[in-house]
Amino acid sequence: MTYIQLEDVTIDFPIYSTVSRSIRHRLLQGAVGSGISGVEGDKTWVRALDHLDLEFRDGDRVGLVGHNGAGKTTLLRVLAGVYAPTSGRMRRAGTVAPLFDISLGFDMERSGYDNIVLRGLFLGLTRPEIEEQVDSIASFTELGAYLSMPLRTYSSGMLLRLAFAVSTAVRPDIILMDEWIGVGDSHFIERATARLDEFIAGSSILVLASHSETLIREVCNKAILMGQGRVLAQGSVDHVYGYYRHFGDTPFFNSEDYLAENPDVADAVVKDVTAPWLHYTIHGIWEGRSPGNGIELRYFDGDPVFQSAKQRSDAAAAMDRIAEVAPFLPGFRAPANWRRPANLRRPLNFSFPDQGDALEQPTPPQRSNTRS
Repeated sequence: MTYIQLEDVTIDFPIYSTVSRSIRHRLLQGAVGSGISGVEGDKTWVRALDHLDLEFRDGDRVGLVGHNGAGKTTLLRVLAGVYAPTSGRMRRAGTVAPLFDISLGFDMERSGYDNIVLRGLFLGLTRPEIEEQVDSIASFTELGAYLSMPLRTYSSGMLLRLAFAVSTAVRPDIILMDEWIGVGDSHFIERATARLDEFIAGSSILVLASHSETLIREVCNKAILMGQGRVLAQGSVDHVYGYYRHFGDTPFFNSEDYLAENPDVADAVVKDVTAPWLHYTIHGIWEGRSPGNGIELRYFDGDPVFQSAKQRSDAAAAMDRIAEVAPFLPGFRAPANWRRPANLRRPLNFSFPDQGDALEQPTPPQRSNTRS
């Protein structure tokens, strides 16, 4: 049986000669994992993955979702065995094909033919198995005489062709990918896509990191949302992307309001590195901070649905409840680009602590009566 299990896995990277009070310290806190995990002399430890518990089983096609620096690539490298956990443990059964670093297993001073053997050995093939496939791999690359030349003479596209051809010649149980592979001209891409589809179909587990929602929905049956080295949500693709969208500029989270109303957060957030929604889902929602748009969390103090989610530290369920109730709360400010869905109804199981169950109807955006 093929599987991967992560139990309380943490990854810390050492950064040397980093001054903790510098701007670099603040950038690292936002850009890499969950931030600084410790300082030892001139060495600062940056936490890239933070106590992950995950399991992948036969038939899983899992998409890793999240912004740059969320921990997706680090997780792939842990799953591949490139990084050993700083703490916790990983257990894995099945052969692995990592398709996320074209340089792994290559020697730039040796020929393409030599590197077919080297990368094949890196991927776990025996020399006889590689020798049986050398001709078919060489033919698929369409590199011709270049295969007798050192890899340092190759373009990046040629290197990717060679790496792709060798990697997809194996029949692994587990495939790990960082974005979809695009290699060469339209003719080669068409052949590569067909080969990749066959390659994936023959595997037991696929883990794919991508920024393309369309691709994740097309290829995967599960998804994991990552942020600052943590798992923020996991489950069906619909569930994870629904959760992800809760924290965009929707009626239920407004990044400008959030930063304006929380100066301490604005001071800590580095633009385009740590997103405000990420801070809110990890910290703000549990600290009772408003997500903006006039929504006050004090109205949820007596709500058993919200409080149950809070006790479970289930941010997805908590935001689902906020989204369900927010349009009926006093003070809710409907953004100009939001229109109330026709099927939106007041939740009957929600009541204000001081007003019974008399919920207010949302106030529609004001429109000008001036005609041009």
